[in-house]
Amino acid sequence: MFEDEVAQRAFSLLERYADSGIIPKEELDEELVLFFDSEKLAFPVSSSRDSLSWGTRLIGVQDLEIPYIIRVLFKSGCDWQVAVREYFTAIGEERVEDFVEIAREIVKRRHKFLISGDEIVEICERYGRDGGVVIAELKGAGIISPYAGCGRAASKLEKIYGSPLYEVNRFFARLVEAT
Repeated sequence: MFEDEVAQRAFSLLERYADSGIIPKEELDEELVLFFDSEKLAFPVSSSRDSLSWGTRLIGVQDLEIPYIIRVLFKSGCDWQVAVREYFTAIGEERVEDFVEIAREIVKRRHKFLISGDEIVEICERYGRDGGVVIAELKGAGIISPYAGCGRAASKLEKIYGSPLYEVNRFFARLVEAT
């Protein structure tokens, strides 16, 4: 999907630091930080208001945290289905195949890269899963993040798509779409 030099350097860093989960700032430059952020591959550790939302992370050359699903992806050869199975098995879930299908449906039903909590809950109910629990697990994995938009713009989006809004990890979504 990505053949430019910045992407190749980024993927090399993701492979190297997948175990630790932190890319040291000494390895980074502005282009890499922007690429990591734009694809939701790694995020600055610092955020405003101590929020976990990707949108509140303070962009700059500093240590970057790699979301768990991206760590597992780069350890498993970027097979998203294998990564989802491994992640949800590791956190103690049963019937991990349900999570492959839930992730596939979330990517399919998203609006650009946004999806409402109500839609996620609806998807989860078809698999006999508690939507609130699954949302928490998807956030922990780094597959989704609470959407932190700007005032009126976020309010408009919530009126269109529903509330609360979650942002789907762009890189993850691209992998799912490619299969």
